[in-house]
Parts: sequence; C-alpha cells; structure tokens
Amino acid sequence: MYRALFDRKETSLNGTWKYRLDQNNVGRRQSWYLCDGTEEVWRDIAVPGNWYLNEEIGDYFGAIWYETEIDMPQNADGNRSFLRFEGVDYIAEVWLNGAYLGFHEGMFDPFEFEVTGLWKKDGKNILIVRDYAPKDPTEYIEADSDETPLSAPYKFHQSKGIKQIKGHMIEAMHRNGCFSSFRQDGNSGGIWGNVSVVVRPQTFIESAQIYTTIGRDAGGQDFSGSAVCTVKLQISHGGEDGAEFPLKLEIAPYNFEQKEQEPVTHTVKLQRGENAVRITALIRDVKLWWTWDHGDPNLYTAALTLGEDRVTERFGVKEIRKDEKGRWYLNNVRIFLRGMRYISSLWMSEADEKMWDADFEKMIDMDINSIRIGSHVERDGVYRICDEKGLLMWQVFSLHYCIDDGDDVIGRASDMIRAMGMMLTNHACMGMWSVYKEPEIYGLQDKPNTYFKLCHVLYDTLGQIDPVRWIHKGDYREEVQNIMIGSCQDGDLDVHTAEIKPHIVEFGADSVPDLVSLVKYIPKDKLWPLDWDTWQYWGLFYYNQFRRAKSELGTSLEEFIENTQVYEALVVKEQIELLRQKKYAPVCDMYLYYWSDACPLMGSGLFDYYRQPYKVYESMKGVYTQVLISLEWNEEPHPIGRPHRYVRGEEFVGKIWLTNDHLHPVKNARISWQIVRAQETEPQIERSFVTDLEEDSSQVRDVIRWTIPEDYVGDYEVRMQVADEDGKILSRNCTCISAAPQ
Repeated sequence: MYRALFDRKETSLNGTWKYRLDQNNVGRRQSWYLCDGTEEVWRDIAVPGNWYLNEEIGDYFGAIWYETEIDMPQNADGNRSFLRFEGVDYIAEVWLNGAYLGFHEGMFDPFEFEVTGLWKKDGKNILIVRDYAPKDPTEYIEADSDETPLSAPYKFHQSKGIKQIKGHMIEAMHRNGCFSSFRQDGNSGGIWGNVSVVVRPQTFIESAQIYTTIGRDAGGQDFSGSAVCTVKLQISHGGEDGAEFPLKLEIAPYNFEQKEQEPVTHTVKLQRGENAVRITALIRDVKLWWTWDHGDPNLYTAALTLGEDRVTERFGVKEIRKDEKGRWYLNNVRIFLRGMRYISSLWMSEADEKMWDADFEKMIDMDINSIRIGSHVERDGVYRICDEKGLLMWQVFSLHYCIDDGDDVIGRASDMIRAMGMMLTNHACMGMWSVYKEPEIYGLQDKPNTYFKLCHVLYDTLGQIDPVRWIHKGDYREEVQNIMIGSCQDGDLDVHTAEIKPHIVEFGADSVPDLVSLVKYIPKDKLWPLDWDTWQYWGLFYYNQFRRAKSELGTSLEEFIENTQVYEALVVKEQIELLRQKKYAPVCDMYLYYWSDACPLMGSGLFDYYRQPYKVYESMKGVYTQVLISLEWNEEPHPIGRPHRYVRGEEFVGKIWLTNDHLHPVKNARISWQIVRAQETEPQIERSFVTDLEEDSSQVRDVIRWTIPEDYVGDYEVRMQVADEDGKILSRNCTCISAAPQ
C-alpha cells in the first residue's frame, strides 16, 4: 500500500502494547494469534518502536508477537475500515479477533488490511501482529589479506548474497559490526511506524499520482504562465457495476497567496473492485517549485472529491532534467547541487519532525540544497519537510552491496521499488532515483549478477511508475563516482591525475567522536590502549585510519581523537575545494557521506549519533557557501589533506579560484588575499582588487607568486576573502603552508 492521503478519518493505535518473544518459532503452531495478552508471559512494549531500543529485548533476531485491544471505530457502520501500518520490519502477519488478515514483507512501505465486518460491536477487539526479522541466511567470507592486529571474526568479511531488501539497515559500511562477521548486528526489527484504523466510504480514492508539465506553446517553447496537472487515480468501488460518480479536482495554493483555480468535474463510471481513472487540469499563472537558494518552494494542494469521499494531496510544479554532460536543470535553469547524504537513524522509530527540522535547518544554514537518501527510505515526514524547505531529493532504493540475484529476490525487490515510487512521486522535492547502492563494489569471483540483471529489472519497474525523472542503475556507471580520500581511497592520491566524474554521490573521510560520546558505547577497559577488535566493531576501520589516512595514534586517547578529527576536517575541506574548482568540468553535484552517524559509531558524519559535531562540521560549513574563494597550490604530485610543505627559496604559486553558485552575477566583488606568518597579522605579501563574478561559474581570477623566505620557519597562512559591493563577506578561507623538514 502507498502513502496515506490526507482528510481520512483515522484512529491511532499507538501506545503501550503487549509483546512476547518467539525464540523457538512455535507461536503459530501453538495458536498465539488466539491469545488476548493477559497471560503473564506477555510484557509491555511501546508502539511504534524498534525492538533494539527496548532494554528487555535489544539485538534480537527472530519473531516477536504483539497484542493490543482496540474499540470498534464509531463511524465503522456503513463504511469500510482498514488497519494501516506505516512500517514494520521485516515480515508482518496480522490477525484481528482470530481472523487471519494476511502478511507483508518489507521494512519501509506502508500496508493495510481491510477489516470491514470483522469487528465485535460489544467488548474489545484483539489485534495480534507477528513480526519476523531474522538474520539473513547469506554466507560471509573472510576477504582480508592485509596485516592488521584484528582477530579472525573482526577482519573484513563479504556477504555472498543478501536476500532481504533492507539496504543500509542490514548491509552498509557505517553500522555496528560492519565489515566484520557481525555485520548484521543492530537489528532494525519491530513495528517502527504508526498504526491506525482508517475508515472510508464504500467507494473511495485509494491512491492519487500527480504529474505536472510546464506549459509549452505549439513550437515546444516554454510558456511559464501555465502548467498541466494530471492525476492518476486508483479507485476502490464497493458497489454495483456501472455506478456513476461525480469526480471533482480542485487545485489551490498551499504556501502562497493566489486566486484559486477553477475546479474540474467529470462523471466516472465504475466497475466493482479496482478502477483506474485520470483527471487533468490547467494551472494558470503557475508558481513553480524551486530549491530554497534559487527561489521559493511553492506548493499546491489537490483536493479530490468522489461521491462521499474527499482527499487532499500536496504537490509542486517543477521539471528536473540532466543533459549529456551531467548538468542539472531545474525548471530549465542550470543549477549546481551542494548535497548531503542523509540517514536519520538505523532505528527509524527514533526519528521525528523535531529531529528532521533541526537537521534540515542546519543544512540550509550551511547552504546545502540537495539531499541523497540511500540506501533506505525515510519516513514520509522527511519528504514533506523537504517539500516545504526546498531541498531537492535524490532517492536510492533499499539495496546495498552484494544482493542475491535470484528470481525470488528480483520479484520481491520489484514489488518494493514499485511501492517506493508510488509513495514518493508526488513529493515536490523528489528529483532523481537510483535503483541500487554500489552494486558492483565487491570482488568475489562468483558474485551475483546485480547490475546486468537485478538493476535492469528494477530500472524498468520504477520507470513504469515514474516516466519523468532520471533513474540511475548503479553508483559506478553513468558518470557516477565516490571520492573518499583518506578513507576508502589512499590519502596520498594525486588528485591532478585522478579521474573525476560529473556525479560525486559520496565524498568525505572518517574520524573518531569526542570522548563524551565514545564512552557511551566503548567499554572503559577497551578504550586505551585501543582494543582493536572492539574498535573495529564500532567502525574504526583499521586499514582506512592507519594505511590510507595514516593517522597517528599518539600517546593518549584524547590525542588520537584529535588527530583523526583534524585530518577529517582538512581533507573534507580540500575535497570540497577541489570539486568546486572542477564545477561543470566535469562536476555537477556532490554529496558528503554523510550528515550524522546512523548508530553509535566511529563514522563519517558531520555529527555523531548523539548529534555532537565533529571538527569537520565547522570546516565544511566554511567552504560550502554559495560563493567560495579557494586556493589551488603548486605541488606535484598533488595530494589533499596533507601538510603543504615548501623549502626556503622555493617559489610558491597559488591559483585563486572564485566559485559562484548564484543564478546571478556578483557585481563589483572585492577579492583580497594575503600571506601571513601564523599567529601574526602583518602580511608578507597581499593584493586586493574588484571584479564581477559570473553567474553559476568557477574560474581562476588571480595567481599568487611568492618566494619562500630564507628565514622561513613554522607555518604561513594564505588568507583569502571575497565581499560584495556593500562590504558583506561572502566567503572567507585559509590555506596553511608549512616548512619542509631541513
């Protein structure tokens, strides 16, 4: 089933339920679905909630039975009623008053069962849910030939082929136990979403997909004064064949003032059961949806009335496309995407509007205009807030790493990607899709044929639901790339010779959280000296930190934490500068991996799991501005994130880059730079000048040439800034030059 339409009469079933573990999987055989929860073996549990967060249950794999008592809805007589679940991980079976309603597999898509006629009018109604979230049966193979201090179970392991469709929630780089033989730990099982009873009339609108097209004249040119809105309806008719119903579509502004459109009315003839219907309206004087940095995220409401049923759905009018060079056009205007990968939590019941609103406000404060969700699907509230705030969304389906390519998996994945498309297509924020996260990353000789078999099927399936947006099959094809220097790539990588592709769907590095967070999940006796197995389990990644990043362990835990955070802050800053200097040559979008750690972890986020910032947060914030001044220094080979060391008497050459992501030029911008000995204010050399910055551009605007002084010791800083003609600072940046060892 798909996302809920508004205006439905719903009764929430959230609250305290009863639960019972079924460790030996005997519940069905012993008819637990006939229980009423009064036996002593049943205990209290909060719904919604992931059971990992319940102290009595924790990291449990298997079946748990849930029970609650509910009253018959007051308006159920004469209407149809449904039990609706926002999300259950992973296989749910449901009974009402002993009657089996059915089952659902998946973890992110809503589903429901009709319960009309099953109510007890007098007395309580007993709802039973069996949730089965087992370990995936895949085999894990040790694939670690590197010399490390890790014991065998904690070395790098690869799955042969996951069969569950759970994406990041079962198989990803940054989750507890990952890359080891324990990589499924942290089970996300449970009734994690809202549960409710929904009452509808005998004939009702089941789903509404909204497609919009900006108006064009007969010659195909844009006509921005209007748009065509087409609504595809799925109608469930409980009456006789051939019954006629009036269908009305009303379109009104949601978050701006405008005269309402004339309603469109049709008469539809319905057959008993499921019916597909279309209705189209012209929106005059249309207000388009824009990302927050280029306009207003204008939203409309579509109100649909069918007989006694009335629902509303929110949408935006926009077009997003990609040209042959990978450049994005929103409403036919080229835009550059400063992005962020986002996952609210490994246990999705923790996430709520307070969390999302705080996260997204911080993102906008640091000039982020696009979010990449993957490989999972967030709760509907994430997409609603992004609609309103003007954050463009790149959604990745819930497949990650090595997935089995058997027909059974393909069939189940196809059903789920169809559900994802139906859930999300109406959201104004939705911009583009990926059907898989890193389908070819593993090097097993007998790995599944994910890209050439599974990905192609999912691409076709999603394209049937959304024929408009760009669909991407897999991360490392179609000009898509990950750049994780000092993490998944060598920290000494020569970026001047490295291949750079248009779509940077991940960049970043790793570091260790502050001690105040670390002590919440690392046992005290494992902290220092580092217990390698424990730290690997919680995401240290020995090879990444000590072979690629070349982090110094230091003489104390505090020093080690500082070393990792300082490196991450510098290498991420310089990754951003590099990629933005390559704007449209070829880089068209870039997404940091990622906003916050999804679980207690040594991660790659700007914030740890407890929303405490890493040093990289302030570092990145300084260079993700819409106008950026940055330096490209003369060093060959050209690594980033390392000290920039120069010898006395050597000439330092630095290119001053100006990047402007605004869709307007910056007139009379004042550019200034100076080289100053660290901790001092008197410049060794400086320059200031006024120039115009072209709209949506990145160019070299000056070159520094400076001979390193013979008395050069310590560090110098190249301090740069750009201000507008009113003196407002648009960007301030600094690059450190260090003395080479004598």
